[in-house]
Amino acid sequence: MSSSREPVEVAVCMGSSCFSRGNKNNIKVIKDFIERHGLCDKVKLKGHLCEGLCKDGPNVSLDGQVFHCIDAASISVLLEQEVKMQE
Repeated sequence: MSSSREPVEVAVCMGSSCFSRGNKNNIKVIKDFIERHGLCDKVKLKGHLCEGLCKDGPNVSLDGQVFHCIDAASISVLLEQEVKMQE
């Protein structure tokens, strides 16, 4: 059964500041979350270059909405909320 909704797009800043301040770990957390919950068809993970929001990083966006100071715990909560909204 396929979903008619587009997957949630999770974009992780790969700029050096965000990457070193936590997005390296956040990527692992996001990938583990997707795999653990069988969400390959509901979540699209991608990286993007620095968008100049370094002072507020690490930055992650979900469907275009930017979230700042993201850590492993907060990205898991955001993913839970966003995926549940699709169901």
